[in-house]
Amino acid sequence: MTPARSSPPPALPWPALAAVLLLWLIPGLVGHEPWKPDEAYTFSLVRHIAASGDWVVPMLAGEPFLEKPPLFFISASWTLQALQGWLGAPDAARLAAGLWNAIGWLGLGVAARGLFGPGFGRWAPLLLIGAVGLPIRAHQLITDTALMAGFCWGLAGLCHALARPVLAGLMLGGGGAIAFLSKGLLGPGCLGLAALALPLHPAYRQRRYLLTLAVALLTALPLPLWWMAALHQRSPELFHLWLDANNFGRFNGSAHLGPRQRPWFYGRTLPWYALPLWPLALWNGWRVLRRLVSPLIILPPLALFGGSLAVLLAAAEARELYALPLLPPLTLLALGGLPFAWHPPRWLKVTLAALFGLLLAYLLLVARVLSAPSDIAWSRPLLERQFSGWTPAFYPGHWLAFGLALACLLWCWRQPLTEMAGLFWRWSIAMTLLWCGVATLWLPALDHGMRYRETFHALKPTLEAIQRDGGCVASLNLGEPQRALLEYYAGYRTLRLETQPAAHQCRWLLLQTLHDQAPPELAKLHPISVLQRPGDHKERFRLYLLP
Repeated sequence: MTPARSSPPPALPWPALAAVLLLWLIPGLVGHEPWKPDEAYTFSLVRHIAASGDWVVPMLAGEPFLEKPPLFFISASWTLQALQGWLGAPDAARLAAGLWNAIGWLGLGVAARGLFGPGFGRWAPLLLIGAVGLPIRAHQLITDTALMAGFCWGLAGLCHALARPVLAGLMLGGGGAIAFLSKGLLGPGCLGLAALALPLHPAYRQRRYLLTLAVALLTALPLPLWWMAALHQRSPELFHLWLDANNFGRFNGSAHLGPRQRPWFYGRTLPWYALPLWPLALWNGWRVLRRLVSPLIILPPLALFGGSLAVLLAAAEARELYALPLLPPLTLLALGGLPFAWHPPRWLKVTLAALFGLLLAYLLLVARVLSAPSDIAWSRPLLERQFSGWTPAFYPGHWLAFGLALACLLWCWRQPLTEMAGLFWRWSIAMTLLWCGVATLWLPALDHGMRYRETFHALKPTLEAIQRDGGCVASLNLGEPQRALLEYYAGYRTLRLETQPAAHQCRWLLLQTLHDQAPPELAKLHPISVLQRPGDHKERFRLYLLP
């Protein structure tokens, strides 16, 4: 059998690698409020678990919310309780996302070492953070970071299955349990599909692989069964709501909970989302077809990537967020195709350097506009279109943080890595630098446009006055993120006309609409107050006093 690699990877110096990973990971985790939509409702669930200790039924603004199992919410409640005195509540909770990213990197490194051998484990997380679509989602307070960590460890189990069946079973089962407790049946379904597909190759038709699957099953079942049993004991109705609507209903579209999948959605998303991983993965596939390397080096990640993509394509709903689990197996496929000893042509290096130089110049130019008043003619349309409502303000601490990150990354850039290895080392450094700029210099303006703090703080005095007078406020079309943050910022829960009969007795109504749309029965009424989120030209909140 031909060797798996034509050249060994150059050693990545630990201090420089740790610096790049930390500078990619930390910016963006702190310094902003919960953003719409995913962070808003997740933060409410985390606060409920931290305050009540109830890990069985997450609650959003007083109502059960069973869209996802509670593992990520529990972990974020721990970081919230541990760090709230040092950080604001949203920042303390969001650090759980950083923790799950680090757990995923470790699993991905173990997978790379098992598939390719010593030296490759360090390269796997470095390639992963270079993916264009990863930074924003990986730094948000969302369950998908834990789901991706589960995929990484499940992939590690698949990669070690032939050499260390018991250890591989523990990793595969642990990854499946993490994936299940993060987002339900999707994760273990994809991992199980990949595990069952591998025996199509003769190398996996042996007792050692059966031992891996048996150990994985025994490892994966206890914690998910424990939570499901506790949920069913608490409420069989809620258990069936979770199982039917939020798993099968989401997949077949009968639940109508998310955006419908458009034709070729992932075909249009992955080319930019997974850049530069997919060109290397295709190159690796070509090498296998030409029998330059053994097919065994691509089977585990290919099975997981292909199975997961097939599941996503078959689902009725689609978001770019759902593509996150595709990145770990694609990273290993790319790592297997990375020709470390190849000398990239000069035009390629010059083109990439020019591209990153232009992006950095644009980032700094926009940061200059966001930091101080500017009379540059093009800056006004930019502020109105992309940062509507933002008043330029200078934050010296943010510029200092970016300067320190720039100095550290320049030191990392100068590490003696040449050839193709040096090219991708510097790609990841450049992506880290761009992310540091967005997450420091642009962060105040982005936060201003994505948060609800000013909107619901302005509503708080009116709601408190209504409450003191013994009145109540009904709501109509008020979404989950909005209900969650109305409770956080204004300390108030409305009675929903959609689900609570008592809401019909309220004389006050809070209506959420798009633009100026309103039900016909309210068209003749003049709202007491009209509010909207900074930078949002669509969403409106209207407070009515009903006759």
